[in-house]
Amino acid sequence: MPSQLITYAEIKQLFDYDKNTGDLIWKVNLKPRAKAGAVAGFIATDDYRRIGIRGRAYLGHRLVWLYCTGAWPEEFIDHIDGNRLNNRIENLRNASRSDNNRNVALQRNNKSGYKGVSFMKRDSVWVAQITHDRKNYFLGRFKTPEEAYSAYCAAAKDLHREFARLV
Repeated sequence: MPSQLITYAEIKQLFDYDKNTGDLIWKVNLKPRAKAGAVAGFIATDDYRRIGIRGRAYLGHRLVWLYCTGAWPEEFIDHIDGNRLNNRIENLRNASRSDNNRNVALQRNNKSGYKGVSFMKRDSVWVAQITHDRKNYFLGRFKTPEEAYSAYCAAAKDLHREFARLV
């Protein structure tokens, strides 16, 4: 069974933080893989850095938050630029689940090429929609995807504020 969460004092004993790269660097040799001076952890298939300590796997950005602030995140940690490997402290911020979901990139299965925009075949129009606090808002019907996207961007800036991710 994994042990308790690592403490601030323990993380300071185990790691140095490279403010230029956002990496945690091992201070000590821990068998079998951790070597003093090496970047801690590995990049998992979900593109997050994971770091194993005493039988528990931690997300690298959460450990960086603890290292730099002295406290565990309140809920989620959002990567401002959307790059899951950019763990520089200035790229990380506390976020609620909703805030974290607002700052997502264009989905791979999106066919319009624009966030919040889809094509309605039946009427041959482009529609814009946005979700905020679990409520879906219909923003209108448009002749072009660019017009629909413009409506989405305006709504995202208004509703999602600093968590609005437009691309």
